[in-house]
Amino acid sequence: MPHVTDIEIIFQNIRQKAPKIHCLTNPVTMQDVANLLLAAGGSAVMGQNEKEAAEITGFCQGTLLNTGVPDEAKINACILAGKKANALRHPVVLDPVGVGASAFRRKTIKNLLAQVHPDLIRCNQEEAAVLCSLFSDRTSPRSHGGVESALHLTETDVCSTATQTAKLFRTTVLITGAMDVVSDGENTQLLTGGDSRICRITGGGCMLSALCALFLCAADSPFDAACTAGILWREVACCAGRRTDATHGGIGTFHTQLFDVLEEKIFNTETDL
Repeated sequence: MPHVTDIEIIFQNIRQKAPKIHCLTNPVTMQDVANLLLAAGGSAVMGQNEKEAAEITGFCQGTLLNTGVPDEAKINACILAGKKANALRHPVVLDPVGVGASAFRRKTIKNLLAQVHPDLIRCNQEEAAVLCSLFSDRTSPRSHGGVESALHLTETDVCSTATQTAKLFRTTVLITGAMDVVSDGENTQLLTGGDSRICRITGGGCMLSALCALFLCAADSPFDAACTAGILWREVACCAGRRTDATHGGIGTFHTQLFDVLEEKIFNTETDL
């Protein structure tokens, strides 16, 4: 796990560089992803068309491939952007939203992974298990839901799944759930804390994936970036929950507070985390 001084260096790098992230993302959460990146000190370009995907990736510093609400054109755009980012050695984050929900998603994401190497995969437990089944003999879960995980693995099992996924794809993996696990195949870190209300808003995972993409542009390694993003997002949710409770607010207040707390943390204007 990165030390406090290392985390502050990542924050300083973000403030100095203001990385631009090409987000081929989920239309359901596009606005939240863009606002989160702005609050965290970066910015987003949302070029979705396959005719411009590679070109836009060329002037950005990082690329987020969120495959929610997929169609053939979007997946092709993700492949073109991902290949361009790989060629430029720009960091790539894959968020394989609901990969187990349909045969179409499994086929297209398998095709994407055959052509693009992600530096980080951010997914839930079920999505990780399905990804492993696409390129190994591991049996895929029978219960395929949408974006929410239908699996509830033990701490040992989720750590094992994270390690296996990281080794299989030669990448770093952040698996989110009741506990988050980061693994690069050699190092594994459990992350706890947070606030359960993060599961009651749409896009908590999409926003975390964007935060990972931003931190990959400022950290020494994908493992440090994933750990820092995961730690921060849980701290932000915890603080947002406390502030919501203090004002007797509801889930809308909690949602708004996420952006406020994140900005304060990155720019050192608040110390209650």
